[in-house]
Amino acid sequence: MINFINRYGAEMVQRSMEHLYLVIVAIVISTIVGIPLGILVTRKPKLKKPILGFANIMQTIPSLALFGLLIPVPVLGGIGDRTAIIALTLYSLLPIIRNTYTGIVGVDRAIVMAGTGMGMTDMQLLWQVELPSG
Repeated sequence: MINFINRYGAEMVQRSMEHLYLVIVAIVISTIVGIPLGILVTRKPKLKKPILGFANIMQTIPSLALFGLLIPVPVLGGIGDRTAIIALTLYSLLPIIRNTYTGIVGVDRAIVMAGTGMGMTDMQLLWQVELPSG
């Protein structure tokens, strides 16, 4: 075991850092995309089914199949970091969208009505009532 760590330890650390980089980039992108989509779904209920449906489909595709679908796609595909980041981003969208939606919808309607009664705009309700309470 000591020989293995001495021989491959540096490469293991390097590969772990590469993996961490890919995951962090994908999570940042999916957060930037997913939170606004979750908010949009609360404001436009007709979009709930297609947006959550797409995210559900992406979540159910096995990872090797998703890579197989992405590799031949021009611009997005190929073998490398870009394809891995796209796949990880697609996989992480569903929990972010669904949790954003659930958090906002779960805010007590009496609190939202009180904010509306005080004359708050939709954006003020979102930033000052729904997001902090959700």
